Amino acid sequence: MPFRLYPLLRRYAGAVRRRGIKCAAHESLRRLVLDPKELLPLSRINKPGLFTTNVEEIHAQEREKIRASTLLLDASKVQESYPHIFSFGGRILRYAFLPSRGKSKGLVVLFHGHNAFLHLGPMRAWPDYDLLAPWDNFGWQRQGSWFWGEKGVPFVEEMVAALIKTFRGKNPGLPWFCTGASMGGFAAMWHGIKYGCSGIYAICPQVDLTRKAKDFKADGANNPYRYLAVDAADEEEYPKLDSVALSADILPPLFIIQNLYDHVNPFAQHAWTLLDIYNSRRGWYGLRIHPSTGHGGDGQQEEAALFFDMIVERSPVFPALDETRKSDIIK
Repeated sequence: MPFRLYPLLRRYAGAVRRRGIKCAAHESLRRLVLDPKELLPLSRINKPGLFTTNVEEIHAQEREKIRASTLLLDASKVQESYPHIFSFGGRILRYAFLPSRGKSKGLVVLFHGHNAFLHLGPMRAWPDYDLLAPWDNFGWQRQGSWFWGEKGVPFVEEMVAALIKTFRGKNPGLPWFCTGASMGGFAAMWHGIKYGCSGIYAICPQVDLTRKAKDFKADGANNPYRYLAVDAADEEEYPKLDSVALSADILPPLFIIQNLYDHVNPFAQHAWTLLDIYNSRRGWYGLRIHPSTGHGGDGQQEEAALFFDMIVERSPVFPALDETRKSDIIK
């Protein structure tokens, strides 16, 4: 037997004990096929911006990339990918719903990013979770309201919360989870924390919308952030995720994937402020932060499902919220 196979077999045996035969076989195959350096998490970072710390310079570079992009989607096709209509409070909310391919372990709410007409609804059902995806075409130029509202009125939040409650009522007793990226990451944490979900998986989430409004102050009220408030200069009118986290009954488990020098929401200015509250309240969170630039991360829906599986396997499922608790009541 080749000498190289001995350590591989030892790793395989250990992986079988920890994760089962299927996962162990997959891990061992990757180690055989890939270069050892390609297995390291650091190999997946955005190398051109690795040691850049000047946030203004990063912003300028990324804006040029966006201007050069040729990505276009037919708005009608995007709308068709959210085929269902939910009526609430005299307004309508489009959404997509895909039941799980197998027996459902719970409900996953998927929140898309900013600019609603660039984000198609989910095309593929998840194996073990029902998938609910609301479409936020409200806000400035109908690009998105952070699943919250406009001009100081949180009507989108109320619609989304009512939609979630409707679908949860179809499978009472099953847990529900939130996931999303960027604007969708904010929404996943806002709705997940405020209404007591069982777990949150967020990629490059925005957290401090008041700070973002200040960043765009030169544009007056003519931008998506300042459109959230009646008086764009009044900091108290913006939705504050830290306040929601401080007042929540229970902080659900939270997993965040992000680049450290994200040009849209730098980690230190956004996600870290929320994690400081998790620390003070002893909430559980996990992080995968790359020392890199770029608005994104290496998160995947499959990994989100794995994270939710780990929570479901707990007994009882965390958190054990009762339907009568104030954090789950939509007023």
